[in-house]
Amino acid sequence: MIDLHCHILPMIDDGAASLNEALAMARFCATDGITHIFATPHCHKYVHLLRDTILPHVVLLNEQLKIANIPVTILPGSEIQVTDTIEYRREFEAGVYCHLGDRKDFTLLEFNWACDQFPSDAAELVRWIRAQNMTPILAHPERYDYFWKDPAKLQALVDAGAWVQVTVDSLIGNHGPLPKVAGEAMLRKYPEAVLATDAHNMSRCSGMSAGYAWVREHLGPARSDDLRIRAESVLASAITAL
Repeated sequence: MIDLHCHILPMIDDGAASLNEALAMARFCATDGITHIFATPHCHKYVHLLRDTILPHVVLLNEQLKIANIPVTILPGSEIQVTDTIEYRREFEAGVYCHLGDRKDFTLLEFNWACDQFPSDAAELVRWIRAQNMTPILAHPERYDYFWKDPAKLQALVDAGAWVQVTVDSLIGNHGPLPKVAGEAMLRKYPEAVLATDAHNMSRCSGMSAGYAWVREHLGPARSDDLRIRAESVLASAITAL
């Protein structure tokens, strides 16, 4: 299995607080059946991590995983928050972002939790990203209350070409009842979706198998397989380009 969204790089954002914690997360993931993890540290106003910082940390963690004999491969990425689309485009064109796999096929986007920070031209930005031959994946849309209250906001992003990434912890109820309901609804409504852990530490690290099991039980094996295949396509794009 592949995890497309994980804060496993140690001591870099609000994820793993130490190398030991990062290794513990990796061991748990390996036991869960995860073989590849996209490390996606934050890139927002307060923790603005760019590719030149992220890439060496990925190399170092992979070295430590080999030493510890943990059969998991870390790939680079970041969770890029968009509040100002003009600034996003400027940094995008400057080539400073770390997209998934440090390639130009997929990128992980998030928005601010506050509705007034959601850019009014977000759908236009998604279309612009798609015009760059890249697919934006929207991190944890089921957790934004403004998408619950105004589903047309999310619909516009999907119509523009974005995928949605639903978090395992939302589906199994760890983020409360509303994200769970929203996550199920989004998986039912939007075909182009993926699952991820958004794990930050051992207290917030449920793995991937619980998510696929939930989907199999509630949405059927075909949907579970579809989600897994879509995640594998993201991995394939990263590995093929290496």
